[in-house]
Amino acid sequence: MEERGIARRITLVLLVGLLVVQILVYALDFSTSISYNVGDSVFSLYNNNLATNFGNLALSFNISHQSDIFQFLGSVGALNDGVFNDPFANSYYAGFYFVINESGIRFNNGPLKITFGKLHQDDIVDSPFSLFISSFPVPRNQLDLTYDDGKFIYITRWIELTNLKNSSDVYEKLRSANYKVYAVRLGNFRFGYQDVTIYVGKNFDFEYFANPVPSFFIQYVNDAGRPYPEGAGETNSIMGFFADYTDSGKYWYAQILVDDINVNRFLHPESYQNPDKIAWSFGGIQHTDFGTLRFYHAGATKYTFQPSAESGNQRYYGYTYYTDFTYARDSKIFVLPLEMLYSGYKYGENNLAFLLSFAPNLLPELNSFFELVVLGERSPINPWNDRTSFLPGTHLLEDEVKEFRFISTFEYSKKLTDLFRVGTKLSAGYVWNSSVIVPVDSDNVKKPVLRPLSGNNFPFFSVNVTFSFSMTF
Repeated sequence: MEERGIARRITLVLLVGLLVVQILVYALDFSTSISYNVGDSVFSLYNNNLATNFGNLALSFNISHQSDIFQFLGSVGALNDGVFNDPFANSYYAGFYFVINESGIRFNNGPLKITFGKLHQDDIVDSPFSLFISSFPVPRNQLDLTYDDGKFIYITRWIELTNLKNSSDVYEKLRSANYKVYAVRLGNFRFGYQDVTIYVGKNFDFEYFANPVPSFFIQYVNDAGRPYPEGAGETNSIMGFFADYTDSGKYWYAQILVDDINVNRFLHPESYQNPDKIAWSFGGIQHTDFGTLRFYHAGATKYTFQPSAESGNQRYYGYTYYTDFTYARDSKIFVLPLEMLYSGYKYGENNLAFLLSFAPNLLPELNSFFELVVLGERSPINPWNDRTSFLPGTHLLEDEVKEFRFISTFEYSKKLTDLFRVGTKLSAGYVWNSSVIVPVDSDNVKKPVLRPLSGNNFPFFSVNVTFSFSMTF
């Protein structure tokens, strides 16, 4: 036992020594922050009837290095909000559990960038309502190759969606996506094509990442077989376009995503009419003499981002990070907020969203946000909600009862010294007809949906204070 203790101390000394050498050799940026939140959170929007810690702390520890050709970032967080289970939280860590906030490495060589690690994803458009990559900060393993020479942009990115430890179904256990962008820059304009392919049954598909052909053609050729089908099968391609404009005073964009489109309305109007599975987003930033104004709008038709089903055989290629949106904690069932689940547009299907923001020139540290979201029935894990097949035609917010969320947020950040900064955030709003879990047994999939419930109303209120410290060695 004594020898083990000596060995552990020697290992600790070596690790500390290695860290000191790193600090002496490289210029490192170190930062840490502590946040205290009182009141609601994104979990309250889905779990208002289940109590979590009303007042909670969030700690963050970050270390990074950046040069012309090499960058790395390591960020770990500790939280005691009681949202997730941790077998050692109460016995060893005073009620805190740990998360990887964001950690990765990037190499730059002129127009070429290679990035890998467990990082937040980003879309090519700058928007809280981006469609192909969610704006909600969910770190996932990725490998990204980006080329931008000022005229042509090409991005290919592998994203690990799911790698479950305890799943016996390989199509549920292993799910990944490949995101591609092809764009040209003409003056202040950019125009481009985007696609995402979700595949299951394997963790990484080299061809989708390395073959620069749009993924739709790769899927078409491989699934058909030349002469034999290749890959694990069960893939789904989503495609769309974007355009944006940038100058010193403004940024404006428009984006559209198509998972499925009803061509029969034009070619065979007498035949069946499958639903359009489409999402759209537009908005931007305008600098004025009074301040900076931001406006964004997005929406998605019913069934967008959902998986599909044939003859009762569940498919797992819905564009989500996980294949379920409920989990157990302390013998209770919690809903994982869908903003943390969708890999694309953070509100998913069957909704409309509007966001207005203003930062005054007289007080640029102050930002105000006003958001309205209208949501209908949705299920990111059940292909056609409570039906065995789709409801013919295209549908958007046709629900008899709809959920309405209106939340205003005010943020203020102030630099106290070169080392310290303080920030505050106040959010207040109201939710009408909040959605609840509804079990489904009327279809072949038998997985639940979220359905707005009339009269399920409640206020939303939270106050957050953050102190941060940063230093460069």
